[in-house]
Amino acid sequence: MKILQISDLAPPHLGGVERVVWKYSTLLANRGNDVSILTSLIKGSKSKEEIENVRFFRVPKYMLLFSSLYTKNFEIVHTHSYLSFPILGFEKKLRDTPVIKHIHSVYGEQLEEFTGWSVSKIFSKMERYLVNADCSAYIVPSNFTRSRLLDMGVKKEIYVVPHGVEYNYFPPKEIARKKIGINENSRVIGFIGRMSMGKGPQDIAKIWADIKKEIPNAILIFVGPEPDISTSGIRGNTDFVKKILIENNSIKDVIFAGKVEDDILPYYISAFDVYVAPSLNEGFGISILNSMAAGVPVVAYKNTAIPEIVDDTGILVETKNLEKLKESIINVIEDENLRKELSLRSKERASSYTWEKSVEKLLEIYSQYV
Repeated sequence: MKILQISDLAPPHLGGVERVVWKYSTLLANRGNDVSILTSLIKGSKSKEEIENVRFFRVPKYMLLFSSLYTKNFEIVHTHSYLSFPILGFEKKLRDTPVIKHIHSVYGEQLEEFTGWSVSKIFSKMERYLVNADCSAYIVPSNFTRSRLLDMGVKKEIYVVPHGVEYNYFPPKEIARKKIGINENSRVIGFIGRMSMGKGPQDIAKIWADIKKEIPNAILIFVGPEPDISTSGIRGNTDFVKKILIENNSIKDVIFAGKVEDDILPYYISAFDVYVAPSLNEGFGISILNSMAAGVPVVAYKNTAIPEIVDDTGILVETKNLEKLKESIINVIEDENLRKELSLRSKERASSYTWEKSVEKLLEIYSQYV
């Protein structure tokens, strides 16, 4: 099957969406499919190349608005890019090309928290228009995101295809901590994600001084890049997080690891005693799932798709309830029996999420439209 994946960004840039696109592409190619990725040309990348049997076509980002110029001879067009939605809607009508739209998350009026733009209401209307542009079907990663599309008036078939755990191996805690230079006897609170308002690192910073009073040997690790607004459209907030910590005299024992290479990330995850996800919007929550697979208890805000992934394997608190967030983190750290129980539940639940299942479902969906 000749498949074109369209994504605003792709390797070497790897955020959440890009990881999914890359995982799908390589697994589909390994099964004998002819897979290409159409994406934007960024500094240091090549306009055409082949990596792991997947062809890349990189074009100036604005050309994704004219994606139909590149879709000839493909049997399936699977797009993850809002920029491509309008023109592919026209192509679907004119040529009946099978176009599958993949909606990873719906931001709506929460967009400002992620981008820093003060045009969220305008974007919300644009998003509704773009999502409803004509296509063959939709793919979403969670039932929550499916419900959002239904609320937006989507009439076509919506398929739920959850992601899989990214890593096959998580090292023992003592080995992980030695690898990244963390004291074995420390209590480690971890965060993984973009350093942006929407992901919530500032909320952990606000309660960190109180956590340190209760747990003097606690260490806080922020893992994740400061987003580049020129490529992602998202404003970073690392300086704001540091400002909060400095003002509260609590920046000691806080590590800003930044972007971590893929082969090192499992060591950070394994080093955590608790993973904190104070995000405002998750269409799925792949970092949460990875932590669960490593047996790391999750404390997260109870919103969007997060409860669907975590269920009863972690502790969910009301969004922006910082007091409850703090209490839950301390409780997991101090209660060893609770931590062990949540760890076992997390591993068991995460084991049901595999990329093999996802790709099998993907091929079933494609076969209905080819």
